[in-house]
Amino acid sequence: MSTVQVVDRGAREIVVFLSGDVGSDPADEFGAAVEEVDRLEQLNALDHVVVDMHRVTGMTDAAIGFLRELSSRGRRSGFEVSFAALSGPAHRAVEANGWSFVEHSPDTERA
Repeated sequence: MSTVQVVDRGAREIVVFLSGDVGSDPADEFGAAVEEVDRLEQLNALDHVVVDMHRVTGMTDAAIGFLRELSSRGRRSGFEVSFAALSGPAHRAVEANGWSFVEHSPDTERA
């Protein structure tokens, strides 16, 4: 089971919480979440959205597509999207799909 939850923290920030094996559940409402973020950003005149992934246990191609769409929408609409508190599986998934970080994930194989 996975969840995609958009939380408006008032005048401070908008946070998108991802948890579980994101994208594996047909009930994941990625399109609705992107629209909700866009609506809240315009309503609150904020310029930053945080995607919290500390409870992610896995990510499918659909989840990666969601992150790409959210980032693209941000560029078009004038808000920045940041990833925060990435779990190991989330970190590896986003790195494998082209995002880069200052510190790379450790190898999962042992010497």
